[in-house]
Amino acid sequence: MATAPGVVSVRPARLHADGGSLLDVRRAFVLFGLAALLATVACRKRQAPRPSDAAGTPQTALDPVEAYEGTRSDGGGAAAAEGFERAFHRHDEGCKGGDVAACVEMGVDLDEGRGVARDAVAAARLYAQGCERNVAAACSDLGQLYDSGDGVPKDAARASHLYERGCALGSPLGCSDLGLDFKDGTGTAQDDTRAVQQFSRGCDLGSADACTNLGFMRSSGRGVEKDEALATALYRRACDGGSAQGCHNLAYRYENGVDLPPSEREALHLYDRACTLGLASACDNMGGLFERGKTIAHDMARSARMFGQACAMGDAMGCNNVGHMYELGRGVPRDDAKAAAYYRR
Repeated sequence: MATAPGVVSVRPARLHADGGSLLDVRRAFVLFGLAALLATVACRKRQAPRPSDAAGTPQTALDPVEAYEGTRSDGGGAAAAEGFERAFHRHDEGCKGGDVAACVEMGVDLDEGRGVARDAVAAARLYAQGCERNVAAACSDLGQLYDSGDGVPKDAARASHLYERGCALGSPLGCSDLGLDFKDGTGTAQDDTRAVQQFSRGCDLGSADACTNLGFMRSSGRGVEKDEALATALYRRACDGGSAQGCHNLAYRYENGVDLPPSEREALHLYDRACTLGLASACDNMGGLFERGKTIAHDMARSARMFGQACAMGDAMGCNNVGHMYELGRGVPRDDAKAAAYYRR
């Protein structure tokens, strides 16, 4: 069984609009219910190899983790770096001329280290100026820095206040982040009902990750009436909007027949999309389908490659699964030393 549904936990890159306002695409957290977590642990327990899998299956000579790491892009190389530098200088000039949007964009450049050396302190200063002048994304971005203690003292309560201000001004991710604070009781009192309200507002404002979060709350019945059909619709909306976790959660439903007719092929397609969007657990789940799917043709070499990709992206279960493949010689040459190394990793 695949890793259970949740919401995204990485910090996606922001989208920029030249000459326009910031499009803020930032934080969400993976949310797991206890039952879902227990199911995940139980289902990842390894079974003895099927006789048909134990020998005679195609193998890849390359280490699957090293193979994936060798394909990573440098983000466009020199041309991209030059583009970021030009954008930074354009934002700098605009900011000096009194354009508050350009100042906030310059803050993003400094925050992300794009076209200039990263400087979170300077970024926080520019975000604060933008927030004071009612730029919604600037308030949310400043909240992120206070949440992490990056460039400013760590202060969860102040972060929550800034998310609230950003949300009130129309920042979709400000609403989503505020919802997460209410859900977790971080920087504010825990309140699932208010979390749902903020996720709903963020989703309506265009945050795909907020739609994913709202779908999770609907599926788990936290702060709102449980509604699996609506959860499915929200995950689909989130996936269509580019939320990797939304695609993952929808894939899980297809794989396990939750509110949808079971379809491993549809699940594989959606896991692939989530994996391409950067969600490591989705890559791991693809490996699982190629290894032990009921209707997907077993492909141990491809399974090992997907586990390797998940491991290279930082997924501990992916590393464990690569070790398992090396231990049994499934999809890769048997190698006890490599198996032990990946289990430790």
